Amino acid sequence: MTVPPPPSPEPAGPPSSPAVGPYGPGGGRVPQPPLSGLAVASLVLSSLVCLAPLGLVLGIVALVRIPGNGRRGKGIAVAGTAVGGAVVALATLLLVVGGARFDTWTEEAEGLIGARDAKAATLVDLKAGDCFAPAGGLFSGREGEHERMTDPSVEIMPCDGPHPAQVYGTFRLKGDHAVSDPAAIAAQAFEGCVPLLHDFAPDTWVLPAVDFSSYYPESVSATGGDRTVRCWLGAEAGLPEASLRQDPGAWDAGQRAYLKAMRPSSEAWFSASGEEETDLAAATAWAGRLARGEAESASLLREIDGLPERARGPVVALANRLDALAGVRRSASRAPTLAEFDKRWDNDGDEDASGEEWEARLALGLPVEDEEEDGGEQQG
Repeated sequence: MTVPPPPSPEPAGPPSSPAVGPYGPGGGRVPQPPLSGLAVASLVLSSLVCLAPLGLVLGIVALVRIPGNGRRGKGIAVAGTAVGGAVVALATLLLVVGGARFDTWTEEAEGLIGARDAKAATLVDLKAGDCFAPAGGLFSGREGEHERMTDPSVEIMPCDGPHPAQVYGTFRLKGDHAVSDPAAIAAQAFEGCVPLLHDFAPDTWVLPAVDFSSYYPESVSATGGDRTVRCWLGAEAGLPEASLRQDPGAWDAGQRAYLKAMRPSSEAWFSASGEEETDLAAATAWAGRLARGEAESASLLREIDGLPERARGPVVALANRLDALAGVRRSASRAPTLAEFDKRWDNDGDEDASGEEWEARLALGLPVEDEEEDGGEQQG
C-alpha cells in the first residue's frame, strides 16, 4: 500500500494581525489622554465679562502646560485665550472712551431730560438734607409766613443744582393720643422745627434770605397714621446751588463755643409765630422767651475760655448788650396791651444786638456783612 507523501508545508510568512474593529484590537476602547481642566475653565470664564481676565490667564497657563503633561484641549485653550483677550481689550477701550465722555454726556443729557437724578415723590418721602421742588409752589396764597403746603407732590433733586427748598429736619408729633386740632399740631410743628434748624445750620447769621415752613399731618388718630413733621427752608427765587447744611468742623474751638453760646438767643428769636403784631398773648409769650434766651446767651458768652485776645472785649460787650435787652423783653412780656407792649419794646431805641454781634463775629473771624460792599460778606 502506497502511503501518500505528507502535504508540502506552506511557505513561512509574517503572522497575520488580528482584526481591528472600531474600538481597537479585539474590539476594546482606545485609551485617550485626559482633557485639560485649565483649558475648559479658560473658555468658560472668558465667556463671562466680569471673569474674562481670569479666563485669559488660565488659557495662557493651559497652553504652557499641555505640551508637557500630554493632556488634550489645546484648541480649547487657544479659544479661551482669544475670547478672554478680546473681552478684556474691549472692556478697557470702553472704560477709557466712556470715562472721557461721561461728564460731557451727563451735561448734555441734563439739557434734554432735566436735572440729574431728579425724581418724582411726595412730601412724606422727604428726609433731612433732601433738596426739592414742590409741584404746587412753596407757599399757599393765604397770609402768614409759616403756612403748610397743601399739594404733596414734589420733585427731589440734587442740592448742587438749582432747587427752591431743602429739608433741614424731621420729628414725630408728641404723644400717643389722637391729635385733631390743626392749630395745636401747627404750634407743636413750629416749636419742634426751631431747634432742628440750629442743629442743621448753627450759624444762622450766614443763611441766605429764606422762608421757614413745615409739612405736617392735619390730624393724627390714636391708632396710627403719619406723625412725622418735615421742616424745610425755601425761597421763591431759589436757594443757592449748594446744601445749606453747615459743617461744625469748619470752625475753630473759639468759633464753635461762640455759636453754641448764641444758640439760646437765636432759637428764641426764630420762635416768633408771626402773630405777635396783632395778638397780645403771642407777643408777650415771645418776649418772655427772648428774655430767657438772651440772658442765657449772655451768661454762656462770659463763660467761654480761650478766646483770642482781640475777641474778648467785643464778646463781653455783646454779653452786656444781651443782658440789657433781656430786661427790656421782660418788661414787654408783662405789658397789658399791644400799645404798651410796643412802647416797652422800643424804650431803648434799638431792638437787637446786631452791632455788638457784628463786632464779636469780626473779631472771631466769622463771616459778617460788609456794609461798604452793598451787603456782601467779608471774613474777619
